[in-house]
Amino acid sequence: MRSMLLTSGSAVILFLLCPGFFLKGQQVVFAEDFSGFTTGTHTTPSTSDASGNLDSRTAVPGWTGSKVYSAGGEIKLGTASLTGWIETPPVSLSEEALILKFDISRWPGDESTVQVYLNDLPLGNVITPTDDFQTSILSIPAETVTAKIRFAGLTKRFFLDNIRIEQGNVSSSFNNSGEVQEKPLIYPNPASDFIRIENTMDFNRMEIADISGKTVRIIDLSGRDNMVLSLESLPAGLYFIRFSSGKMICTSRLIIEKGR
Repeated sequence: MRSMLLTSGSAVILFLLCPGFFLKGQQVVFAEDFSGFTTGTHTTPSTSDASGNLDSRTAVPGWTGSKVYSAGGEIKLGTASLTGWIETPPVSLSEEALILKFDISRWPGDESTVQVYLNDLPLGNVITPTDDFQTSILSIPAETVTAKIRFAGLTKRFFLDNIRIEQGNVSSSFNNSGEVQEKPLIYPNPASDFIRIENTMDFNRMEIADISGKTVRIIDLSGRDNMVLSLESLPAGLYFIRFSSGKMICTSRLIIEKGR
């Protein structure tokens, strides 16, 4: 429910009455800002596990989870010794391009890692949250018709807020000030020998990970807005490219096909 990125309470009501509403040129097809989790605060979350009564707190019923704690308009997942997770109800999607956005941070000082799953399959690579909230953006495969999205802690505790699935112009995204900025553009995709990457000025680091989540290449982007990257050393397969800055994380999929 953090004010820089959330929709207001009245906007959530509008979403329930009219599935899919427009916000800054994006059509929101699913949203949850955890405003029903009113007890506790970010620094002192509730000690009562809310996973047994999520429907009384969420905007749409059908959520499931484990080790979910209210933190004053956001949620904390996991404890000092046990990891936590939360999963959306089934969401009906279209065949248009879609993006998943959410705010994520860790319990201060914890070496937290998080994996997002789409219908039980990993979506993007493993996320390592920081102490401060960052906005993560993941692309949802266009062929997905119905989706259940799970946010699962692999190690330690993390905070989650402002989940949205959006249609529309996926080449744009929001930074933590709520301003629209260009998402990095990768082409060709699928690719075989090289890719061109544009609109990277707002990011300072790029990581390429394989399907297992192993990082295979790290590139410093500081001051660069475009580049050509050779794929000669990378085998054919599915990869995830993660762009990061102090304010935002953005993940895109890349398919490498050799011999094209």
